[in-house]
Amino acid sequence: MALSVGLHGPVQAKESGGHAERTLAIGVLAHDHGPFSDHNEDGVDLNLEVQFAPLAFPGSPRAHLGVTANFAGETSAAYAGLGFRLHEQPKGFVDALLGVAVHNGPLHKDPVRCDLYSDCGFGTRFLPRLGLEAGYRIGPQATVSLLYDHMSHKWIVSGENEGIDHIGLRYLRAF
Repeated sequence: MALSVGLHGPVQAKESGGHAERTLAIGVLAHDHGPFSDHNEDGVDLNLEVQFAPLAFPGSPRAHLGVTANFAGETSAAYAGLGFRLHEQPKGFVDALLGVAVHNGPLHKDPVRCDLYSDCGFGTRFLPRLGLEAGYRIGPQATVSLLYDHMSHKWIVSGENEGIDHIGLRYLRAF
């Protein structure tokens, strides 16, 4: 499972104190597909995430915890992180995600296949997780979004670095 940090506040439901409430996200993601993917794994993943009220720090980042589960025997991950609002409109938003993930994928694979086909292991059990999310509010407590995330340790730790991308759609509900 992978642990990563990331997306926040798709829906801006307000508590009496004026802070955004928690949000639950559920989504379907294409496994190992995206701009940095090598397509060595496949499948469709279920994504579940809870986002918390903004923190009292500059930029008001929102903490989140989530899981991306693959049911085809490929890599799954649990993650934690922070989401930072880059752009806000009454009907939409764009967030940058930053966090860490823990995964159940292979750490090492055949070195020859790694060199020839970029089919390597992940190298470490914990990986940085980066992402972007663009959301459209369909109601006062409901949002649909496009999510992209990438888990990799490139430029941080030497050795094998499979890396993995996810891209897909999510439904977010404030509660």
